[in-house]
Order: sequence, then C-alpha cells, then structure tokens
Amino acid sequence: MTENNKTNPKHEAALHLANTILRLRMIFILLVLISMGIFFILGFIGNFLTVEMELEHADAIVVLSGNDSSRLKTAAELYSAGYSENIILTNTGNNFGEYNIPYTYHQVDLLKEYGVPEGALHFAEFVAKNTGQEATGIIEEMFVLHAKSAIIVTDTWHTRRVKIIFSDSFGNTGIDLQYYGSSKDEYHPFFWWTSTKGWKDVIGEYIRIIGYFIKRETNIPDYPNFDI
Repeated sequence: MTENNKTNPKHEAALHLANTILRLRMIFILLVLISMGIFFILGFIGNFLTVEMELEHADAIVVLSGNDSSRLKTAAELYSAGYSENIILTNTGNNFGEYNIPYTYHQVDLLKEYGVPEGALHFAEFVAKNTGQEATGIIEEMFVLHAKSAIIVTDTWHTRRVKIIFSDSFGNTGIDLQYYGSSKDEYHPFFWWTSTKGWKDVIGEYIRIIGYFIKRETNIPDYPNFDI
C-alpha cells in the first residue's frame, strides 16, 4: 500500500468536524428562517384584525357594547379631544346590578365620571344582540340626529370585523365611518400569541368573520337611502 492510499486519521477527523459544523450551521439557519416565517405569519394574522385610521371630526362617536372599561373611556377621551360633540350608545336590552336597572344607566354613570355631560349622550332604541344588529340601531339614531359621519369605537382586535359588517350595513346610507380601537395597550398585533387571552380573542374573531361571510347574503340589510 502506497503512502497516498493510507488513511490520515487526523485529516479524516478534521473533515468530519467541518462537515458537522456545516450541518449545524445549516440547521440553525433553517430554524431561524422557520421561526421568522412563523413570527411573520402570526404577526400578519394579528395585524389584519386591526384597522388604523387618522381620525377627523365626526358628527357622533359611537360606542359598541362590550368591554365598557376600555371603550367608554376611549370615547370620553375622543369627546374631550374635540372629535365630536355627541356620543351614541348601542342598546343590548340587558340590565345591570342587583336592582336590574337598564345597562345604559351604568354606561351613563361611567361616562359622567370620565367628564362627558349627559346632554351629549344619545341612545339607540333598537335592541341589538350582535354587531350586525348594532348597525341597525346606530343608523336609526344617526338619522334622528341628522348625523352624516361617525367614529366607531370598539376593541382593537374587533375593528376589522366591524368594518366588514358596517361597510355592508351602511353601504347606501351616505354615512361616513371611521374606526378606532380602544384596547391598544391590551392588544398587541404582533405578540397576541404570547397570552391565552390573545389566542381566545384572535381565533374567536376569525371564526366570527368566517361565519359572517358564510351567511353574508342574509346578513346585509336592505336600508333605503337616507336624506340626512
């Protein structure tokens, strides 16, 4: 056997080590790329649910029912900042407290604590059981107020679904809508997946959006053109 045919153990070990390091680097890079891809997808999923708008003055600020501690406070802040002179509250028909007083009484008390005068408050009469029905009550009350524009206040992760539904519901009313999320400090579009509440809010919202589109044709009300 010649010298060239002999195996060099040191050379073979070095080559094996180099190949191992190369494979580990490739695995590391692949894991980083996969992680970045997953992070991007999760961020897109969370961010899609939010609607960001540069607000302008409107005839009314509308507060959708739910999460009052956040939505009512945000509406009061917008009112104090001069974005509107009117606040409309939707009607769920629910009662509050041991005395079974209408829930709107509780909302009025909170808004007064936040500095909103009672004369600035208006109430939708139509009893709504979901977001689509809230649109009905809002349209009717805005017609009464001769209002042509509104800022819709709801949770940040709820703004996309609201815009989808209200774009249908308000389609031929001539009313201009803006959307504002009240829970910007609570909901993180790119990090929602780090909390149990985030998973509950985001997954639940996508299920409701899909459900709306499945029944979309039967959900769009045929409102007449309003002269307001």
